Amino acid sequence: MQIKTPNPDKRGEITLLGVVVDRLRKIDIELVERDYIIAIKAYQERCPIICTGDLIKDNKTFMLKNPRKFNIDKTWQN
Repeated sequence: MQIKTPNPDKRGEITLLGVVVDRLRKIDIELVERDYIIAIKAYQERCPIICTGDLIKDNKTFMLKNPRKFNIDKTWQN
């Protein structure tokens, strides 16, 4: 959905939409290196991603901590 802090050092924050309790919600994630590059590619190509992690709610903001298995959803077709 959004690349918040594009940095040349392969680190940044992104915002994506994810299903939380049967509703689409904005979720903030800080990514590094390979995962950040994948996020940029998915953003540019408008591809969905799949990942797991620890979802935390801080006030009205959802954050995914410790993201794992971050990748483009290969089951999705353009």
